[in-house]
Amino acid sequence: VDPMYQFSLDWFILVFIDSIKVAEAKDSFDERSEELFRSFITMLYNLVCRSLFEKDKLLFSLLLAFKAQETDKQLNIVQMRCLMTGIPGTATEEQPDAPWLTSVSWARVCQLQPLGDIFDGFSESFKGQLAGWQEVFDSIFPLEVDWPANMKVRCNPLQRCLILYALRPDSLVPGLQQIVLDKLGRVFLEPPPFDLAACFQGATPSIPLVFIIASGSDPMADITRLAEGMDMLSKINPISLGQGQGPKAVKGIKDGSDPDGPGKWVLLQNCHLAPSWMPTLEGLVEKLEPDKLHPEFRLWLTACPSPAFPISVLQMGVKMTLEPPKGLRNSLNRAYLGIEEEWFETCTKPTEFKKMLFGLCFFHALILERRTFGALGWNIAYQFSEPDRDISRQQLKNFLDEFEGVPWKALNYMVAEANYGGRVTDSCDRRCISAILKDFYTPKILEEDYKFSISGTYFSPPVGNLQVYLDYIKSLPLNSAPEVFWLHNNANLTAAINEGMYNLRTGVELLGSFGGGGGGGDDDDDDVKAKKPEEIYSEIAQATVEKLPKSFDIEAVMRKYPVLYDQCLNVFLHMELGKFNRLLGKIRSTSVDLQLAVKGLVVFSPELEEVSNMFLVNKTPQAWLGVSYPCLKPLSSYVVDFLLRWKFCTNWVSNGLPSVFWFTAFFFQQAFLTGVMQNYARGTKVAIDQCIWNFTVLHPSNKDPEPPQFGAYINGLFLDGARWDEDRMVLTDSYPKVLWAEMPYIWLLPTTKAEDTKPVGKVYEAPVYKESQRKGVLSTSGHHSNMIMFIYVPCDWQSGEDEDFWTKRGVGLITQTDD
Repeated sequence: VDPMYQFSLDWFILVFIDSIKVAEAKDSFDERSEELFRSFITMLYNLVCRSLFEKDKLLFSLLLAFKAQETDKQLNIVQMRCLMTGIPGTATEEQPDAPWLTSVSWARVCQLQPLGDIFDGFSESFKGQLAGWQEVFDSIFPLEVDWPANMKVRCNPLQRCLILYALRPDSLVPGLQQIVLDKLGRVFLEPPPFDLAACFQGATPSIPLVFIIASGSDPMADITRLAEGMDMLSKINPISLGQGQGPKAVKGIKDGSDPDGPGKWVLLQNCHLAPSWMPTLEGLVEKLEPDKLHPEFRLWLTACPSPAFPISVLQMGVKMTLEPPKGLRNSLNRAYLGIEEEWFETCTKPTEFKKMLFGLCFFHALILERRTFGALGWNIAYQFSEPDRDISRQQLKNFLDEFEGVPWKALNYMVAEANYGGRVTDSCDRRCISAILKDFYTPKILEEDYKFSISGTYFSPPVGNLQVYLDYIKSLPLNSAPEVFWLHNNANLTAAINEGMYNLRTGVELLGSFGGGGGGGDDDDDDVKAKKPEEIYSEIAQATVEKLPKSFDIEAVMRKYPVLYDQCLNVFLHMELGKFNRLLGKIRSTSVDLQLAVKGLVVFSPELEEVSNMFLVNKTPQAWLGVSYPCLKPLSSYVVDFLLRWKFCTNWVSNGLPSVFWFTAFFFQQAFLTGVMQNYARGTKVAIDQCIWNFTVLHPSNKDPEPPQFGAYINGLFLDGARWDEDRMVLTDSYPKVLWAEMPYIWLLPTTKAEDTKPVGKVYEAPVYKESQRKGVLSTSGHHSNMIMFIYVPCDWQSGEDEDFWTKRGVGLITQTDD
């Protein structure tokens, strides 16, 4: 889960012994056992939670609840594994005609039925009560409304979670919380507040205190506050690790721990920046002997998560996590509490300075919080830091003091391209951060009625002293709606789904600690019995092999579609079929060999072990992905998707060039684009470096267009963050709860630069990605591993929905959706 989450068996035993000491005495054996369990698991939860980041605390509670259920023989292993692996499988029945029900949701509903118990006949029952289930789908809080056939009451929390995952994955987190609440109680959903004084009590001169910090956090203020209360403020020796600081740190520990010295607190900061010195630190800590140390000596260590940090120090130390405050309001409050009144009041242009300073601080908070929304916020989750903000605000003051007017362009460039932009490596993210900053570093911010968002809740307050701004910040909502980030309300769904999926995807890696057995209750005969791991992945391997087609005969294809001067797509087809054969061979060989390995007929190689582990958790093996197109789908959906791509290529080979190309089907779409462009250049006798793309979105009613003379019709693209308005033929906002919208056919039309007809300012330059995660790297050929191209999509620029609007919305096109 995280390299810093290290706990030793010795520590575990000590916690168990301590929990026995504090447990209440009881008269009967059963009551005493129950009290010991309550005392131990509560103490374990409190101690472990203080060393976990916020994102992992619910997962820890969930695993505790599952383990407690298993111990009490209340856990249905099959249902639990089905939930954690994402309800794998495909639809086994015809999907009912219900626009709100997606194919993915219907496949999950079908896969619940084989679980038995409460799910016997579930798919038929579901089809007969579509109106009732639609009410559940449409509700804001699906756990608070009645479910058809009284299913909510009849299901236990785990079964309710399975239904929520099938229909409303955005409500998965409340469902997981219900599992914890039902088994362990509310205390396991309310992590204890950070208490440094209590943590300090668990440390000794030989046991270090370790701060596991997130980017943007600094424990120095908390340590200083504790030192003041213990009269140790003058005895803190902070040492920031880095190149050449090792000897200084060794001397600091030696002097601070000297029993004849004053006894100091030695604070080694940023240990992750000195990985080569970590073995030395490990040796120093292991040599700390309690009877040879000053009683007031303490060793404090701070580090971001790093695999180089010594495991022994993590296991024996008192670990604490520290994260920066989350939310716009908290971030703004932190920024203004760190500003000195004298500095704040000494600018030669006070009105411009105070207005723009608030805009800068708001910009900093906003770009940090956009990370919550995944790829809609940023393609890459950048670690913007407080020093970025501090240097920008100092530059703002200097520029205003030294220039006669306000140098808007210079300030925009310094912040968006240098101070913050220096961290931004993705070109689309760079475009986005520039568009966002223009809302704050603009002459409009000096106007009293200028608002930062459509709701009008956020603005730069009237000019005043520091307290005026702090009071305004306190009046802001604690939780910000997506509109303040210029995102659609569906972005909240994306964030909620991402949180729930993170818990499942991370938790599924830890399922090895759970045993077998149906264990659903008293009627074990009615439950589906859990299979052994080797039975599970053998069946998956066999089912996969049975679905696989024969390899393409590349030589026959080359005879049918030879290399031609005027048809460059023939060469592209040869290349694609070679890649498909390679992937097919890897899927077939690993699946067949895995079955043989289970029988003991071949050696269980590391590759086969990885494949078997991935089969168990419904993930696509890395052995396949190494020769595959980028794909984020789980294993069961990946195989179906692969066969659909294969079918498209088979139809091409059998029937000739298709009139519409399924853009998703290809390994390397850039080669397809090159082939289409070369056909145009050779057909018109134009140099290819003079050719560019124009784009035309066809009306959705045009389902069977004739092949164009030049260019190509493509389909298979999905809009992420918006939808296509077929009446106005422009981009528009998404429907509620619809995260991806299918795009109509698009005509990729090559033309020359001199004949370019793109309406500048009236289109949105939409990036096209292979998958929804969007991030990637540039290869040695100059191509991006994920982004394919830009497609210019018409937008309603007259109503304000111009290119900057959709850029801030995070809108992009993807060739495939996730499950």
